[in-house]
Amino acid sequence: MISNKTINAMDVCVLIAAQQNLGRVSTTELARRLHLSISNLESILKPLKDHQIVSSRKGPGGGYEIRGDLAMISMWDIAAVFEPTLAQQGSESLPLEAADFEWGLERVIIDTLSQSALSDFVVLQAMDIPVEAPMVNRFKFKPLTAPLVPKAPNSVFQLHMAL
Repeated sequence: MISNKTINAMDVCVLIAAQQNLGRVSTTELARRLHLSISNLESILKPLKDHQIVSSRKGPGGGYEIRGDLAMISMWDIAAVFEPTLAQQGSESLPLEAADFEWGLERVIIDTLSQSALSDFVVLQAMDIPVEAPMVNRFKFKPLTAPLVPKAPNSVFQLHMAL
């Protein structure tokens, strides 16, 4: 099955590709748009960079961009970075019926994702990029209520005025 990390990696690549004509996309922008923490996002971007799906540049005007032609990168190219196949895992311990089922399911997933190019999702994403209101804080906490200020004398000297 496909993990959440793989789904997030696909979302990251689609967002980077959709923004590619506007320039590189920063980590903070990706984290804000995808509602991911910076550390989680970096754990996704590093393997993608190691497998030469994305490239990065530091400094002003830096950020991430997709390497190569969007039509030549399949969604399986992205998923394969994070999803080990049954052949890589060595699934000899499963019963024969379960192994056949899992091999067939894996083959369907690989074939389906291999037929879908990154450019197929970018066209759909570019038309409907949501504009979000800025978050109050990066941890998504609810705003604090105003502190309760007691309506009592502040000192002994003010006590006689209250009575």
